[in-house]
Amino acid sequence: MSSSSSVSRNYGKQHLNAERGTPKQCWCGQPAELVTSASVTNPGRLYYCCARGYHKRHLFKLADECLVEEVEDIKPMIRGMNDDISFLILNVARLGKEIEVMKTAHVRKRDECMRNVVVLCVGMAILCYYYFFV
Repeated sequence: MSSSSSVSRNYGKQHLNAERGTPKQCWCGQPAELVTSASVTNPGRLYYCCARGYHKRHLFKLADECLVEEVEDIKPMIRGMNDDISFLILNVARLGKEIEVMKTAHVRKRDECMRNVVVLCVGMAILCYYYFFV
């Protein structure tokens, strides 16, 4: 009786420790191995199983199903990255416009500053003329 309860506990562990994507190890702690099927129904199909070999209550997972799960799991992350990229593109465009505004303002300020320097020089020349010659 204790052996049957032990088996049912192990079977429960298998389902509790089921992981999406490519399995790293069996619920029993043995590493997962990638094996090619030699069965009549799935010849050449890849699957992951417990390093102890295929046992009904140990790890068995088809490799193509693992890849499908990994793609499904990564899709939301890719959508999030696409949203982030769109946000960054908009910010770069906005910052580009701000830079152009700043360049225009800089040119105006530079021209105004040059005008002030010219006015100052002319004023100094007039003052010097009156000071020394008049």
